[in-house]
Formats: sequence, structure tokens, C-alpha cells
Amino acid sequence: MLCAHCLRCGRRSVVGRSSSALLSESEGEGGKPRLRCDMCGGRNVKLFQAQGPVEMLAFLSGRL
Repeated sequence: MLCAHCLRCGRRSVVGRSSSALLSESEGEGGKPRLRCDMCGGRNVKLFQAQGPVEMLAFLSGRL
């Protein structure tokens, strides 16, 4: 699962299943992600690759 963390407002969310198509679509110039936070609109979003459902829940709860 591909997760995202907005460094501006702190919102953590699940983007979807990880696939190379999603990663290539989300990359802008220079390989930086160009995703936007759905709460604050910030562009400073960090992507996280969760290896399973337990790791995804730990990320969402802020334990990772």
C-alpha cells in the first residue's frame, strides 16, 4: 500500500495500492512527488511504502 504524509498539516492517508504507474504519474520535474494534500492543499507530501496492513495502520496512527 502506498501512503502519504503531508508535512504542512500532518494529515496521513492511504493513496492506494502501490504500482509503478501510480508512482510515475505522481512524479513531477526532478522526480519529486507532485501530490497535493486534500485538507490543506500543501505540496510538501512525503510518500511511504507500507509492506502490509499492520505497517499501514501503524503509519496512519503515527507510530512510524
